[in-house]
Amino acid sequence: MTSPAAPTEGRLACGREADALVAQVAEGHAERLDDHQRDCPYCQAALAEFDRLWAPVRAVSAHRPQAPDGLLDEALRSIRGVASDPEFGSITDARGRTRISARVVEALARHLASRVPGVRVALTRLVAAGAGPETSLIADPGPDVVAGVAGGSTVVAITLAADYGEDLVDLGTRIRAAVADGVRASTGLEPVAVLVHVDDVLL
Repeated sequence: MTSPAAPTEGRLACGREADALVAQVAEGHAERLDDHQRDCPYCQAALAEFDRLWAPVRAVSAHRPQAPDGLLDEALRSIRGVASDPEFGSITDARGRTRISARVVEALARHLASRVPGVRVALTRLVAAGAGPETSLIADPGPDVVAGVAGGSTVVAITLAADYGEDLVDLGTRIRAAVADGVRASTGLEPVAVLVHVDDVLL
C-alpha cells in the first residue's frame, strides 16, 4: 500500500478524484471496486459515505419519475462537503459537529489491534538495537495502520505480525471485531471495513 499524498482540492488522500467516485455511486456501482479500490481505505470510506448520502435520491427515484425539488442538490452538497475535508471524519448531532482526524482512528485501531491475543507486534514494544556494549532499546512502531475517513464512515487497514501457530483466519475475525467495535464506541464513526494484512509470523 502506497503512502498517502497530501490531499488536494477534490481529491482523496490516495489521489483519486472525488467526482469520479460520486459518479460511480450515482450510477449504482458503489460495490464494484476496481483493483485500486479493493486495497484502498480512502476510496472505500468515501464510497460508503457517498453511497449513504446518495440513498435519499435513490429511494425517491425508485418510486417516482422525478426527485422533489432540491433533493438532488442537497445530496450533492453533502457529498461535496465530505469530499472537501478528506483527512477528517465528521459526526453531527443536535449540539454541533465533531471532526475526527484519520490519525486518531489509526492510533485507536493500532492500540485495539495490539491488544488482541495472537497479535505479536504490540504498540511501543521495546526491542534491542545493535549488539554488545552499544546495544540500546528503541520503540518498535507497532502494526502499520492506515485509516480512510469520509463523513461518518471509516475504513481501516492494519498490517501486523502474528504469533506462530495462530489460526490466522480466526485472528483476522477477532481483530476486525475488536477494531470495529472500539472505533465505533470511541469515535461514533462507522467502520465500513477493517482490512487485516498478516505480514509475518513470529516464534
